[in-house]
Amino acid sequence: MAGSSRDFPDPFEDDQEAIDMSDEELEALLLGSGSPAAEPESASVESLEAGARISGMVIDFRGGEILVEIDSKTHGVVDESEFEDEDLPAIGSTLQASFVRFDAARALAVLSVRGARKEIFWDELRPGLLVEGTVTEVNKGGLTLDIRGARAFLPISQIERERVEDPSAYVGARLRCEVTSFDRADQNLVVSRRAILEREAAELRGKALARLGEGEVLKGTVVRLIDAGAIVDLGGAEGLLHSSKIRERHQELGREKSLEVGQQIEVTIVRIDRERGRVSLDFHRLAGETWSRSVEGYSAGDEATGWITNVTPDGAAVSLEEGVEGWIPRRYLLDLTEPPRRGSLIRVTIASIDLDEHRIELRPQGAGEPEDDEPS
Repeated sequence: MAGSSRDFPDPFEDDQEAIDMSDEELEALLLGSGSPAAEPESASVESLEAGARISGMVIDFRGGEILVEIDSKTHGVVDESEFEDEDLPAIGSTLQASFVRFDAARALAVLSVRGARKEIFWDELRPGLLVEGTVTEVNKGGLTLDIRGARAFLPISQIERERVEDPSAYVGARLRCEVTSFDRADQNLVVSRRAILEREAAELRGKALARLGEGEVLKGTVVRLIDAGAIVDLGGAEGLLHSSKIRERHQELGREKSLEVGQQIEVTIVRIDRERGRVSLDFHRLAGETWSRSVEGYSAGDEATGWITNVTPDGAAVSLEEGVEGWIPRRYLLDLTEPPRRGSLIRVTIASIDLDEHRIELRPQGAGEPEDDEPS
């Protein structure tokens, strides 16, 4: 109506004295109700069933318990022992917990994070999921793990890439595994650690294989003995030392000595098949080793024929066979009727063999032992 007006209080006015109503009445007005909004009753938590999921905020730590605010009038507690293997949650963080019971004497809900974690864990489960748990015991056929409150079975064949003889050594250990199968209704969960180790080994093999080159000499470790020979670890990649190479080595050394798992040997890379990921190996042969094998047929006092390869003021070098060379000291050359010439054949007697120094001392046949005062 013109000429008349009515002032209504502004509910957003900062000056509360201009509004002739209480805070409760104002809240009711804004909510569209004639009476103040009712607070949720804390008694509602008493009606919860055990195992019900609850979310709350950590507000304090008291006497070995974590105080959690569920709503403005309802609080709960979680025993700190449930965080034995991890840090306590920070004040202000949100906890997912399950309802255990209502402690009427303290008007507090007793909560468990283990129960909630177990339920959340089962919700998230899928084949191939990576999980981590603690080995609690040895059972028939493998190990039992505690994974976020759930019991899991780790078969003995899935603990390592190789056979495990004593699974009890793993009790108390934290193991990272992969889910292979599960049945929530029966609470049956099976995991594998070997699957992860196989993938890691395959990745390492690929990287190591890319670094290898044919003809390269490496130190390796015998990891398996098979009918075809010995599998040698080359630092991530594996190579085969064929049984024929092992037999050949025995013949070269004149004795048979079996390889053992864990033994370190020096090998030469013969061939690399990168497409199939295969490496063929042979024993690495040192120059000195070849020399030692070659002189096994010689003894002091033996006679031999060689050719002179070099002549110096100190003596003459004589090749007895490929890779085996002896030395005639100058004192023996003094007995010769003709001076030695490079390339000429000469009959000699082996005076001595020093395997450590790789030295063979020779004496021309017909030359006697020098006198003590003979110049050397």
